Amino acid sequence: MKNDKENKTLIEDAYLKIKQMIFQQKVIPGQRLVYSDLCKLFDMSRTPIINALTRLEQEGFLISEAFRGFQVKPIDLQELWDLFEVREALEAYAVEKAIERAAPSDYEILEEKLHNHQQYMPDSYTPKKFMVDAEFHVQVAAMTKNKVLQQKLKTSLEHVNLRFRLDSCDPKRMLIAVEEHQELVERMRKKDVLKSVEIIRMHVRSGRDTCLNCLSMEEETIGL
Repeated sequence: MKNDKENKTLIEDAYLKIKQMIFQQKVIPGQRLVYSDLCKLFDMSRTPIINALTRLEQEGFLISEAFRGFQVKPIDLQELWDLFEVREALEAYAVEKAIERAAPSDYEILEEKLHNHQQYMPDSYTPKKFMVDAEFHVQVAAMTKNKVLQQKLKTSLEHVNLRFRLDSCDPKRMLIAVEEHQELVERMRKKDVLKSVEIIRMHVRSGRDTCLNCLSMEEETIGL
């Protein structure tokens, strides 16, 4: 039993570390992950590494090929569009249900997430910037009291944030996003469902357009 627990801990540790490497873009879409390098980097045997990679493949962050191992899932424009379509539906539903079910204390947490987003304004996009932005959206989902919805939205945000290079994005979008978050909170507090849903839909679509533009710039840079 002790060995099983230790193995699960090692697998979880490897999973979180590899996932963090992907989020921080230390490995990029299309890059192959070498077992021996990961074993050396994390000071682990192959077993927890392979289990962690398999889990990340099941979650859609990696793909595997026979005799070639795992690689970070390459960018697919149609998949990106589909992800934003799903995200828009999830967020619109989340906003509606959050207004219906949230307690005053939930709004205090949401205001805190908004404050964090407002205070962290780097010169360009960074992994931390995406994190504080995502925390705001996940808190809205948490206010619905629906844990499945919260997890689905969190996963959707993670997949979207992996699909483009941070240095390709227009930093002006950061300021606009904060303003949209502020307006959303104000409308939600007034229980204005129609306007709140409209704001979040426009917010997600603007993010989608920014993301697609980033990818277009990347393709031009590498001559695709």
